[in-house]
Amino acid sequence: MKSLKLISLAITMLICFVLKAQEKIPIKKPQNLALETEIIPNPLIKMKDTICEVAISSNFVKTNASPNFRIVCAKTISYKAEPLYILDGIPIQAKQLAKINPNDIEEIKVLKGIDATSLYGNQATNGVIVITSKEKE
Repeated sequence: MKSLKLISLAITMLICFVLKAQEKIPIKKPQNLALETEIIPNPLIKMKDTICEVAISSNFVKTNASPNFRIVCAKTISYKAEPLYILDGIPIQAKQLAKINPNDIEEIKVLKGIDATSLYGNQATNGVIVITSKEKE
């Protein structure tokens, strides 16, 4: 009888764990980016004013230099380490950001903490900037 209760409890816990793991992770979207109305050298610069967790340091000595982005939050994220950049599901380097046309961007999402690491693993420890481009017709 005792082992039956233990098995029943284990099955209940397993079902709860599976259901919890299947829940969708809420993703915070920046509001009012207005990328279409302004000409900016890098589309992520606009996020500086809309998301307090994104720190941008620009060094535009070179004409095509890409600014440094940091996602700043609590103890889990280091200010000195760069986030992971994802363009249409493909990881890219920070220097490739300068080549993105701001008019081709549909959406920019910022993930941090457990939301980022659960989707992209340990390489997303310092946060993730997910860029979705507009579909070309």
